[in-house]
Amino acid sequence: MTGGGQVRRTTGGGTDTPYALAAYSHRHLLRLSPAAGDHPAAEELEADVRSWATGRGLSAPGDDGLARRRIGRLVGRCMPGAPVAVARLTARYLAWVFHFDDTVAEHADRLAVHRASDPPGILLSGRLPDGAPACAHLTSLVSVHEAIVAAGGTALLPLLADGLRRYVENCARETPWRATGTPPTLAEYLAQRVHTSGGHPMYLHLLAPGMPGDRDPQTGPPNAPLTAPLTGLAELAFLIGGLANDLLGHAAEQRRGDPVNAVTVLAHEYGLPVPEAYRAVVVLHAGHQHRFDAACAGLLADATLPAAQRRFVHAVMGWVAGSAAAVEPYWHQLLATEPTQGTG
Repeated sequence: MTGGGQVRRTTGGGTDTPYALAAYSHRHLLRLSPAAGDHPAAEELEADVRSWATGRGLSAPGDDGLARRRIGRLVGRCMPGAPVAVARLTARYLAWVFHFDDTVAEHADRLAVHRASDPPGILLSGRLPDGAPACAHLTSLVSVHEAIVAAGGTALLPLLADGLRRYVENCARETPWRATGTPPTLAEYLAQRVHTSGGHPMYLHLLAPGMPGDRDPQTGPPNAPLTAPLTGLAELAFLIGGLANDLLGHAAEQRRGDPVNAVTVLAHEYGLPVPEAYRAVVVLHAGHQHRFDAACAGLLADATLPAAQRRFVHAVMGWVAGSAAAVEPYWHQLLATEPTQGTG
């Protein structure tokens, strides 16, 4: 690791071990986002997403990847008031993104092969291009397309495909950083982390009744559309989630020598020892959370904000509050793999 060297690991529970730092950020994340309530159908969502992923070849029987992430539970926390069908579809697409992230995104050769088949184009059209391999990632993306269309979300496909395009392109931008072991600048990193966090499935919220762009069959005219301030709010939510994952995932990424993490980026850019950089990222995360809270408050204080847009703001707030559950699998994995490293 550059810009401050490796954190010294001790068995005495020192405050600067990777695992003591993780405990510190875990407490911080729980303070900012106390445990959210579950969706009433949380168990059903969890069972469905595991069954779907196994049926599509994204997860083999006995594979604990999906079980560890608890994606159905996560989506239930993020969308506690969403219709079951919308939450189910979101969980399936999020499972696709997480599996792609785990098995493809950080491997330059695999990522290049998948990019050549144009995953965003497949999500948009529902068709595999000529010559594309019939791999689980691509064929299951066709299934996601079909489910979105069946749910009446054809008009939403361009937004989701653009989110997937930005995700894949920004994953590819990380390749030279990993190849050279050199972190990007902080500005570069934060700009791409918005997209590599994989948060764009949140836009499936727009399938719920009364959301921006929804057309009431009784009245005819569509609701107020999604605006730039609302997409900016969503992207800030994605960044908050990415920084939280960086904090809890840093210990494992440091072991692998992966330079693509906010802690490593800050240490490199400012010449900080890693423990100081780690604590600085905790502050950075809190700063973005407070920016988000202020932006939500400002939007909701506007008496002229249309009801549909107001619903979307509340949906994004729920996504951020619930997404704290996404870091719990990282935390429990740390406890399981390094129980004596001062995790608290």
